[in-house]
Amino acid sequence: MSSSRAPWGGKAALSGSQVEELEKALRALEAKVGEREMALAEAENKLAERDRVLAETEALLQAREKVIDAMRKQPAAQAGAVNPEEMEALGKLKEELDRQEATLKDQRQQLQEREDFLNQSEASLFEKMQAQQEKETELEQKEEDLKKLARQAGVLKNEPKEPIEKA
Repeated sequence: MSSSRAPWGGKAALSGSQVEELEKALRALEAKVGEREMALAEAENKLAERDRVLAETEALLQAREKVIDAMRKQPAAQAGAVNPEEMEALGKLKEELDRQEATLKDQRQQLQEREDFLNQSEASLFEKMQAQQEKETELEQKEEDLKKLARQAGVLKNEPKEPIEKA
């Protein structure tokens, strides 16, 4: 929607409906911006997770390469003996696997805590909504009762019934 300038440089006042429409459009734009920001944050989280997975995979690959190199360096005659380089590479591989396992357990724990919090929040919100609806119904009933008593006391005139529309 666009409004034209008033002639001779005067400011044109917007009507109430124009202001409401502009406010409504502004709220819609703000909602779109919020949605885009959430999508951007989600994409950033996915990218960070992907980078973490790549780094872990790279560390595992390097550890495996060290194990393979150590095995190649070991002479065929000493096939039964354990090479110190191989032991070191295996130890590093085990440490990396243990670290990744701990990370996964921590992430699962955080996810479980998040799910528990969401379930608790949903239940709390549902209870509050029910209480609010009950209170609203109670207030409407009290209002009707007060109107009825006021009519009986003659303080309030009977309200005319809504006109029936003729088709």
